[in-house]
Amino acid sequence: MKKISETKCTCQVCKNIWHYGKQEEIENAGKAMQNLGKSMMCCTGCAPAAVIPNQKVKDLGKCPKCGSQAIKKEKVTYEIE
Repeated sequence: MKKISETKCTCQVCKNIWHYGKQEEIENAGKAMQNLGKSMMCCTGCAPAAVIPNQKVKDLGKCPKCGSQAIKKEKVTYEIE
């Protein structure tokens, strides 16, 4: 049996429930680092960096439905065959 771990989030305002996994956390961190690198290149005068599009980073600490940051997070593990 294989185990899958993810984070279950519950919005304390609208009661929306959503999940995200480790892969989404890693992808988000990578996109944030790319945006930081682009910003640093622009600060040093690298004009071509200005045309590089920013990566869309999800705010994993915010409800995707209502935008509230009042969320409860808990780690959950599922067993699949």
